[in-house]
Amino acid sequence: MLSSSKYCPSCGQALIPEAQFCASCGAKLNIGQAPPQSFPSSNQTIGSSSVFAGTDYIIEQKIVSVRDTYGIKDRNGNLLAYVKKQIVSFGPKFWFETNDGTRLGEIHGKILTIRPTFEIYDQQGRLVAAVKKKLIKLIGSEWWMEDPSGNEIARINGNVVAHDYTIESPSKTPIAQIHKKWVSARDSYAIQILDPILPPYQIISYVIAMDNVEHKRRMGI
Repeated sequence: MLSSSKYCPSCGQALIPEAQFCASCGAKLNIGQAPPQSFPSSNQTIGSSSVFAGTDYIIEQKIVSVRDTYGIKDRNGNLLAYVKKQIVSFGPKFWFETNDGTRLGEIHGKILTIRPTFEIYDQQGRLVAAVKKKLIKLIGSEWWMEDPSGNEIARINGNVVAHDYTIESPSKTPIAQIHKKWVSARDSYAIQILDPILPPYQIISYVIAMDNVEHKRRMGI
């Protein structure tokens, strides 16, 4: 049971016994120090030791390279990590990589499904969420996120193509806002976390998965 597990002080996810880093957010752990036993509430700060420690992020799309690559920066422009796409794979596959080459997790696009589906895995290869898209929608796009058991945990409200939308909980509580309000670069956009009900890693993965599909749709691929 989760109540008997230890939790990451940065993102609140359950920890693997004797782990030195959180498998969900990459935070370095102080072995022997008891972490909090509950998920951080909306008025608590996200741990400073995590790679994704803040609430504001800039996503730079398609950095020039041999593969599709995203750069993840903080609001001051400091590079936190890359999201790189595997050149040859059965379905789109991305992985998160820090500046020192440490992998934080992966996103796997599933092609043998009835709808666009992306599975999000943590640093230990465990499935933490799935992102899915409704096939037919007259206006805009409908995307949602499920936990490993198939329960809906988040949904978008707004325009994905224009990078102007909100990620909301099933109860309509705003979790994060995606926009270009304070981003000047043409192929970049911002993520502002409003409520840490989900780890930043999952939110960023959610956004990357949607952007990959919608970018190809706009290009007619």
